[in-house]
Amino acid sequence: MAVSFAVIGVFLLALSVGALYGEADTSAATDRALKQPLQEFNSCGEKAMPIFANNYRARTCLDHMEHGASRCGYYVIDDGRESYVVFCDINTEIGFAWTLIESVALKHNSLVKSKALYVNWPLNENSPNWYMYRLSLGRMFRIRDHSAYWRATCEFPSAGIDYRDYVRAKVTDVDPLTSTGNGVCKAVEYINIRGHIGVKTTAPFWNGASTHMCTVSTSTSCSFKPSLGSVSGEDNFGYYANTNSKFRCTATADSTTQYWMGDYVKRQRFTPCKNCDKVY
Repeated sequence: MAVSFAVIGVFLLALSVGALYGEADTSAATDRALKQPLQEFNSCGEKAMPIFANNYRARTCLDHMEHGASRCGYYVIDDGRESYVVFCDINTEIGFAWTLIESVALKHNSLVKSKALYVNWPLNENSPNWYMYRLSLGRMFRIRDHSAYWRATCEFPSAGIDYRDYVRAKVTDVDPLTSTGNGVCKAVEYINIRGHIGVKTTAPFWNGASTHMCTVSTSTSCSFKPSLGSVSGEDNFGYYANTNSKFRCTATADSTTQYWMGDYVKRQRFTPCKNCDKVY
């Protein structure tokens, strides 16, 4: 419990002084833009929650959910190596719990454009925010080890989950932390780009040492082909060398792209705790 309080203290201090500075080099203008916590309201339909203390070890947001937590917000997780604060979405998709591993605004895309998710490039990892945030590779791997799925979302703080401009896949089919290649067809459970929908289909993915994970709308090499309404070479869910204002992640400079790791509740593994939602 002492470890959790120490982590909470560091997190609150970071927010109180605006210390949302990442390990990567940032400009003064960018730093000023980051001096804010997550928005007051999140897409879970309620005020952004303060950190929830706990009396059990939670490796990911799923463990919090299985202990009875039911609201989105900041949670402390202990991945076996260290404890830290993450943002959890545990009620926009029934039965799923998602841990945020990256969120970047289009105007800050240059910081991650050439950084594949398997490259260690942490940004403000101790201060979750929507505009410039990314966990270290070690933290991502340890969360991934207890996750069966990943998803990418657009404008989660304002749009929530309506399954437009959204992709979800099994880690065993395409692992953002290990998959490499350009235009490789990978199985996805669901994908939506500008209203084009694919269910249990294949989509082309790029993920290289100098390319953030993405798919390209104009590629016709796989089953999913959202080329109608696309722009030439349109990038989706990352990289963003070519953007389309009709794609939610790239509609404006302030539009954001999120990557998450998660899983669904397969069974009630734990007895729900009595004070899961107690705020300290």
